[in-house]
Amino acid sequence: MTELETVEENPSETTENYEIHADDNSQHDELEEVVQRRDRAQSVNDISKCQVLAYSIGHFYNDLCSSMWFTYLMIYLERVIRLDHSLAGLLMLIGQVTDAISTPIVGLLSDASILPGFLCKFGRRKSWHIIGTFCVTISFPFIFGGCLLCEKGTESWLKVLWFAPYIAMFQFGWAAVQISHLAMIPELSENPSRRTSMNSLRNAFGVIANLTVYIGMFTLLSNDTNSLEVNPGDLNYFREVGVGSVVLGLTITIVFYLFVKERSYQRMSSSTLSLQSDASSIIQMGWKNWFSHIEFYQVAFLYMFCRLYINVAQVYFPFYITSSRELPKDYLAILPLVSYLSSFVVSMIMGVPMINKLFNRKGLFMLAAIIGVANGAVVELTTDIYSIYIVSILLGIAQALLLISSLGVTAQLINRNTESGAFVYGAMSFMDKLSNGVVIQVIQLFAPACDEHSQESPACKMFYRRVMTYVPGSCVIIIFAILIFLNTKKLGERLKRRQSEEDLMDDHLVSTEEI
Repeated sequence: MTELETVEENPSETTENYEIHADDNSQHDELEEVVQRRDRAQSVNDISKCQVLAYSIGHFYNDLCSSMWFTYLMIYLERVIRLDHSLAGLLMLIGQVTDAISTPIVGLLSDASILPGFLCKFGRRKSWHIIGTFCVTISFPFIFGGCLLCEKGTESWLKVLWFAPYIAMFQFGWAAVQISHLAMIPELSENPSRRTSMNSLRNAFGVIANLTVYIGMFTLLSNDTNSLEVNPGDLNYFREVGVGSVVLGLTITIVFYLFVKERSYQRMSSSTLSLQSDASSIIQMGWKNWFSHIEFYQVAFLYMFCRLYINVAQVYFPFYITSSRELPKDYLAILPLVSYLSSFVVSMIMGVPMINKLFNRKGLFMLAAIIGVANGAVVELTTDIYSIYIVSILLGIAQALLLISSLGVTAQLINRNTESGAFVYGAMSFMDKLSNGVVIQVIQLFAPACDEHSQESPACKMFYRRVMTYVPGSCVIIIFAILIFLNTKKLGERLKRRQSEEDLMDDHLVSTEEI
């Protein structure tokens, strides 16, 4: 759908059917009736708590792979495969660009219900989830399995040619799973608090996925007494964790498929139209229509810088641990584990509806930004062993709050315009992945040589300390600036007003739609 379509009605019928009473008591009674009807409709159409829990594990497989990708890919390519900084960054960039291009394409195809015929019965979102899961499963083991055709002395460019196709396939599959799973949120529930709970629990299971990877890596690395540094001899450890992630992730995903039933788009649209026709006409949003809304760009940049903070910190935290702090390689699992434990606690707390209702969207973002700045200050100003645990905890809290808030504000932007919801998530992810790839490649081009023979170089120590301080710190400052101009109270309101109950409900809608 490429043009705005509205459910129009005869003005005379509007006046006849929606007469505005002069009597204040009549207005109050009419408002209460509309509010109660709206709340009852949302309650009937909403998913159960069991389905919320089942939905939350649908991204678990992706999160297992994402943990390996962002936390360990760069150090794996540089220290195990022996690629130089620029080529390792190039492979990361190839993956991120593939992801960036794939996300809006998958979003458009999903919104248009363009699917292989044998998958149509599963629904437009779940079908693309299945396609993505298949691509991830057949490609991810080869990324962390080493170069099977390489020998000692193999040229670096041949190694790049080996990994690039698997990385591209993995990132396409990862994007398909991410977009289809996110696009289910506004379709499965119309309740703002329930949507926040879905995002929070989704993030909580993402944290569990990360913890699983770190525990597995710690178990393997801590038992290795041959070397305190990451080296080519650690290939088997990365391979075992990679294959284990695929087996576990695929098992959990099957459970998600069994318990989450996607509502048909026609039935969902009918329900939404029925609910809103009592108070307003619906503005249908084709993918082109989003570009005429300033809030679309504000949320896109907000989402981009949130993800940039999360991913850059996750990619360079291992280098900060080994190069700036000069800690043994088992800390590559211990400290990320501490970080994600703090994320898990925050996600579980925010997943409780009674608690997340206490925070408005902008306040939660502000809190995350303040914690992010505080974390940067600790990274820059402290060097003792205890402070790095503080860094891990603050980093985990900031990442959890930013992720929950960014996903929540995107769902709020979409509101009930789920006909193009996947495109919106795809556009957000496009900016996220492209910016991540470019920023990481730029950092890699400036990175000094920090192999096992130059770990104690002051340049190495300072470089990764600066990266962990100024790149994430700049992101949260920009996030703060965007929030100043973003009106979260009005975000997602695109209803055509009438001389009707909409005018009576205006203030109530503003307060109930805000999370």
